[in-house]
Amino acid sequence: MIEFIKKIKKNLIRKTVKHMTPNTNIKSLSEFIEFVNHQEHRHISQWFFRGHNDKSYELVPSLFRIDRKESWANWDSIEKYIMRQFKAESRPYIKSIPNNDIEWLTMAQHYGLPTKLLDWTTNPLVALYFAVENYKNKKDANVWLYGLSSTNNCWSESTWLAKKINLSGNICENIIFPSHLDSRITNQSGCFTIHEIPERDQPFIPLNESPRIFDTFIKITIDKDKKQDILNELYYVGIHRGFIYPGLEGLTSRLKFEIETTHKRTTLMTK
Repeated sequence: MIEFIKKIKKNLIRKTVKHMTPNTNIKSLSEFIEFVNHQEHRHISQWFFRGHNDKSYELVPSLFRIDRKESWANWDSIEKYIMRQFKAESRPYIKSIPNNDIEWLTMAQHYGLPTKLLDWTTNPLVALYFAVENYKNKKDANVWLYGLSSTNNCWSESTWLAKKINLSGNICENIIFPSHLDSRITNQSGCFTIHEIPERDQPFIPLNESPRIFDTFIKITIDKDKKQDILNELYYVGIHRGFIYPGLEGLTSRLKFEIETTHKRTTLMTK
């Protein structure tokens, strides 16, 4: 009976993936919101989002982007060394010491140390901000959507809890919803996927190229010439550097944006 249920779920997931909207290009904030809203939300329990300011970037954790040839070490020894040193040397600067290895990894990732974590957000507008923030690099950007199939219920209407209740099960064993160690994680609706070190020091295969049966990936591309316009549209709805990075750094960055960044001013007035 259990195998029969598993077979039904697999067939349902295959049908869900088959009917997913294909990758697309967007030119405005409204197009982005419309596209996200019209994705599968009945058979997907949760969508996660990640923005890249250069569409050539892959879904690879920062640890596995290190050039091992220069360090003369394997992935495992690199991770053990940098985490050991981070734990030993960071304590004078930490207000609250992490309670376990996951919290240490989260903090290390948060402050830019290469780890086997990959940043995601449950807020699509935050991901879009990261994609378009650096509009001066003159590169096309993208936002990845990562969907986890629902194994709890697929009713046409339910509460948010009922939809997400399976996020604590085996299907989400690679998802980390971290403790909110500071307001950045809170405002960014941050979460992570955690990944195994490749066997025999093989290169890490990008996440979207080795999906599990429960995983769905969709890519939204943003033309480089539209990034500044979308950044200004995000500012209008309160998604700016002051929100993304709450504190003095975010405040000063937002003020610089306001005095340095031009934006188009539409009008309803007719001549």
